[in-house]
Amino acid sequence: LCVVTVGLHRWNQVKYRNKGLPPGTMGWPVLGETTEFLKQGPDFMINQRSRYGNFFKSHILGCPTIVSMDPELNRYILMSESKGFVPGYPQSMLDILGKSNIAAVHGSAHKHMRGALLSLISPAMIKQRLLPKMDDFIRSHLDGWDDKIVDIQHKTKEV
Repeated sequence: LCVVTVGLHRWNQVKYRNKGLPPGTMGWPVLGETTEFLKQGPDFMINQRSRYGNFFKSHILGCPTIVSMDPELNRYILMSESKGFVPGYPQSMLDILGKSNIAAVHGSAHKHMRGALLSLISPAMIKQRLLPKMDDFIRSHLDGWDDKIVDIQHKTKEV
């Protein structure tokens, strides 16, 4: 069992070495670094960044992955509209979110969905529709507080 485990680990290292990939490790075969990722949470990315820099390879959630934590590179990738880079999620995340979520589509479909979503939360829409509703809601709660001692902590939990 030990020989098989060491052999699989070595095969994984050879498979992903010298392919023009950024620094990093692919972890164990099949599992990759998923267990560390799930165990450490956000600290996993912080630790990988400190070891390998803002751009590194990994194997997370069953998918070989290149991670960019560089804001300028991320902006370039997102603005390039699938010219050389395609941002995406591992297949396991797409299975959860669905193949038609805004993070999974690219090109004109992404532009159309993004435009539709942004029109729903535009500053004009917020000012015209959302703020009046919030104002009415807050006023309805504050009206009952006249001439009373109010426990703000308790009331904010209710709201």
